[in-house]
Amino acid sequence: MIQFKTGLVALLFLISSTVLSQSLSGDNYATAKASGNGTVTFTYVETPGFVYKDESGKLTGVCVDIMNDFLQYVRQNHGINLNARFLGNGSSFSAMYNGVKNGKNGVFGLGNITVTEARKSEILFSPSFITNFAILVTHSSVPTLASMSEVPQKFKGFTAYTAKGTLNEKRINKLKSNYYPELEISYVSSSPDVLDKILADKKSLSYLDLAFYLSAVKERKPLKRHKVGDEGSEEFAFVMPKTSDWQPIIEEFFNANGGYKNTTEYKKILVDHLGLSAVKLLDSASE
Repeated sequence: MIQFKTGLVALLFLISSTVLSQSLSGDNYATAKASGNGTVTFTYVETPGFVYKDESGKLTGVCVDIMNDFLQYVRQNHGINLNARFLGNGSSFSAMYNGVKNGKNGVFGLGNITVTEARKSEILFSPSFITNFAILVTHSSVPTLASMSEVPQKFKGFTAYTAKGTLNEKRINKLKSNYYPELEISYVSSSPDVLDKILADKKSLSYLDLAFYLSAVKERKPLKRHKVGDEGSEEFAFVMPKTSDWQPIIEEFFNANGGYKNTTEYKKILVDHLGLSAVKLLDSASE
């Protein structure tokens, strides 16, 4: 069995604050295969555990390590030495998403990117790399919901914070429509901003992806999970522009040798960046 180990290949990681409104591009597979070398572009949204900066300022996380293994697989099995460059500052989901959607060829998007049918009309997806679920959160001082029917009473006068263009925005709109039509919605630019608002405003609510919730709990932030509001499991994946010819190659990587997600290397990556308790919670989302 091929071993997917990180750190075996010298990868060129160039981190830039390039504005993502500019067209991103990278080498497509056919070009890289013909020459035996190439460069791919990674754009990303910072997500606790998945894509984040370590103490030295270097990008790391589940997504980064998996893509390192993917580049190693391409070298070993396709004879292509790939360099990877990171572009963008990681602060905005929409900037990352639009950077991929408007990009060309060898561009990959990394982060908490949910697979949806609507997005499939705009971008290409890799196989899922993890299962996620969204959590309804408030400040810890708010009484716990026993059922969603209590939303109009216990969340009366609350403001819902969310970021545009995300599935969590859709969840907030659904909560408003189904349970509390008077709910005020305020938009911020990112999930970290959502979390900051919830922690600062004791009369607020939102949906957070599990990774952000776990990070806040780990840091002992005053955040409360309302389990009755948990939204069902969804799949996170890497994304590529419609012009990319890398999709079959990354599918091959995930499917090789009994499946990448069954390897000890993959499971170690999850534990290293998310912790064992987080992995158990994530596993429960797929049951």
